[in-house]
Amino acid sequence: MKYWIETFGCQMNVLDSEIMAGLLTKMGYEKAKSPEDADIILINTCTVRQKPDEKVFAYLGEFAKLKQKKPQLILGVTGCMAQRESDIIKARAPYVDLLLGPRSVHRLPDLIRVVQEQRRFVEYLDLYDDPVPPDLVVRNSDIFAYITVIHGCNKKCTFCAVPTARGPEKSIPPDIILEQVRQLVDIGYREIILLGQNVNAYGHDLKWDGGRGTRDGRIDLAWLLERIDEITAPAKVRVRFTTNHPNHMTDRLIDAMANLESVCEHIHLPVQSGDNEVLRRMWRGYTVERYLSIIEKLRAKIPNIAIATDVIVGFPGETEEQFHNTLRLMEQVEFDQAFMFAFSPRPNTLAATFPDQIPEPVKKRRLQELIALQNQIQQRKNEREVGQVVEVLVEGPSEKNPQKLSGRTRTNKTVVFEGSPELRGKLVLVRTTKAYLWGFEGELVGVREEAMKRDLLPLTVL
Repeated sequence: MKYWIETFGCQMNVLDSEIMAGLLTKMGYEKAKSPEDADIILINTCTVRQKPDEKVFAYLGEFAKLKQKKPQLILGVTGCMAQRESDIIKARAPYVDLLLGPRSVHRLPDLIRVVQEQRRFVEYLDLYDDPVPPDLVVRNSDIFAYITVIHGCNKKCTFCAVPTARGPEKSIPPDIILEQVRQLVDIGYREIILLGQNVNAYGHDLKWDGGRGTRDGRIDLAWLLERIDEITAPAKVRVRFTTNHPNHMTDRLIDAMANLESVCEHIHLPVQSGDNEVLRRMWRGYTVERYLSIIEKLRAKIPNIAIATDVIVGFPGETEEQFHNTLRLMEQVEFDQAFMFAFSPRPNTLAATFPDQIPEPVKKRRLQELIALQNQIQQRKNEREVGQVVEVLVEGPSEKNPQKLSGRTRTNKTVVFEGSPELRGKLVLVRTTKAYLWGFEGELVGVREEAMKRDLLPLTVL
């Protein structure tokens, strides 16, 4: 018996798919070489924007043809779209056998058995289900690995579908996380990425821990990073965490990033808009001034930090002046990377009901203008880093040029260079020689299996 999983969306969905692959493996399935070869096909979905929704139905249409040829084929839809749009899926794709929400991934084997034994449709969509930590994960990489540390979201951003797709926040007990970290380090993983819709909200819902936590006995992400660093730093394993909400960006967390050896100098901190009135209508809970103060603190404590962000243009009611405020913020901050989108109204969100929707041509024009500006900023920032020697974790052959190696810096920037395939999975030093939007070309300086000390990053070579 063989399985095939199609994954849309964020890193949390990637990990959910890896967990489902582990569950299927325990059931005796193995990964198929193609959908045509599979006995069960799962589509793990995203519902942040409209375009992924339509792609899902396009895939379902193709898989329906396979199901006609192979009636015993089990076809399932999982993830955020399954949770939020189950009625639409059942109406448009009545041949689907199962629907499974992201909080209930661990229930996949039970649903499959019901379909197999009773040949009937089944669904499990519980926003308050308690996710069960996986005991087998079939990971896509043997170099970096994801660990979810907090599920769900308690925010009520007017544009966002996530709270009604992944439920309320629930932190994973630290003992479970630390054991997963130890296992990954023992296996030989070189980078661990901690995940959460608001990862820096970690711990607020955990009980007092008898003094093991912060000064007041509480557990937070800074405390968790300190405990993780005790495991990862001696093994020279990198640590990242994403995604962060500005309202949870504490001084303690910034200090932890600055002081812990294994924690990389990189953060994803969505701003969404550079205008206070738009932020208010988004219900983001902070001002532009508050956001800029966080950026100032980050750069004061971690001078070489790379900062990525998310930006939405064309939010309902956004004026040209407000849009230009966003452009000014982009110029002021100079983000190293930005994920930029035109507002996409999602069903059952407050912003979708706002009467002052922006016409599509205006949203498209604003998005193109924003992307053009960010491309200039990104290219300019990368060009400033040409000539530096940086630490690179080698991930393997470059996709565009398999004759060269590709890896990422601690600031999460891609570097392509010539080197031996045996360097895969190792830390090396590379001098950057040419800058692009996506990263750098470089030349190998040497192999360094210990992480660079922070006071050597970045190191300019004269």
